[in-house]
Amino acid sequence: MTDIPRVSVIIPTFNRHMYLADAVRSLLDQTRPPFDIVVVDDGSTDGTPGIEAEFAPFITYIHQDSAGRRTAIATGLKHCRGELVWIMDDDDIAASDALERLTAPFRDNPALVLSYGNTIRIEPPGQNAPDLPGASPDDPRPFLVQLMEDGFAAGPPCVLARRDALVRMLPFDRSIISSVDYYLSMGLALQGPAAFVDSVVLHQRQHPGQRGPKGDRQAQAEWGTNWIYHDTYLLKQVIADLPLQAYVNAPPWKERALTPEQQRLALIQKAVIAGRKKLWPEATAALQQGMNILPDTPLSADETRVLAGMLGCRYGIAEVHQNPEILLGLRKVCAGRRDRTRILVTLSRPLLHDIGLARSDRDLTRAAQIIRSWSRLMGIPATWGALKSAFGRNLAKKTTNPRAG
Repeated sequence: MTDIPRVSVIIPTFNRHMYLADAVRSLLDQTRPPFDIVVVDDGSTDGTPGIEAEFAPFITYIHQDSAGRRTAIATGLKHCRGELVWIMDDDDIAASDALERLTAPFRDNPALVLSYGNTIRIEPPGQNAPDLPGASPDDPRPFLVQLMEDGFAAGPPCVLARRDALVRMLPFDRSIISSVDYYLSMGLALQGPAAFVDSVVLHQRQHPGQRGPKGDRQAQAEWGTNWIYHDTYLLKQVIADLPLQAYVNAPPWKERALTPEQQRLALIQKAVIAGRKKLWPEATAALQQGMNILPDTPLSADETRVLAGMLGCRYGIAEVHQNPEILLGLRKVCAGRRDRTRILVTLSRPLLHDIGLARSDRDLTRAAQIIRSWSRLMGIPATWGALKSAFGRNLAKKTTNPRAG
């Protein structure tokens, strides 16, 4: 690659002519404009083809029969010429210095596979757009681990990737429909290290509509269900073959053996990822393996911090409340350890938080459901420990900030 890598932008689009021109203009107005822009029209029936006439000197316009976002991206890869590729949504707006900031890390690290930045939402008129979960610059864990655990909004709409890394993923998995961005980000993260750019690179619109290829359109109400299904499908495949090294180190992974402490942390992290993606048999098995390592050594602060997120899935944990065996299985895993009370207290934090929310909402049915789940996970000693821990945290907050509470 040259000192200043060339950037190609692929914009898959379907019936978004009212937004598409703004997206293209935001790219042409970059402080470091892209080398080429490839607009792939996935069978639009609106005024989208007019974009070719409006921006003819600056874009490559390709029309294809409706086949979905995944196929449109593959088509775009065949026509772009830059060493780096940004896959941008057709209704978003790039920050004016996005490509300049995202390109910079590649000049410093020839092994880099991708760079990524932050995203903010453009609020629709009369609506409040929720915050997007994002990467934390204070989180020392590898990008792949953060991505697997949270699936935060660092998908291709705000990721700049090596073109050859994307090409190595071809042909794309045809069964992926709802989680295309997550699928691509995961495939890239498995190939090498990533660099975080602590800057907003994209302004993202949110609005109702349908997604997917013509023969398999998904209404807005179905997105959540389909995302859960495809996220779980993706992670089930990945964690089945991922080495333990991947849960504590960025790729490429060395053959050097992990210490017992690293193995335990890796297994706890694997268990948390599996649980948050609703793979509870895998989660329980990984946690059991981890708890069997150094059974007389209490969990470290790093291990506790990771474990605290196990019941904090962003899609909710309805299956945990409905299936008593999940929480009873987690409780059984901890039974043989001296620090079992501390482990259970750590696991219970999301439940305690949810009880507080249900109480604030005066949702007695939900509160009763969470309390039943609590009783399956915790015994009397663990419950007493959790209440003392919560009291201690609240007291510390009030001491630090007398106005709190």
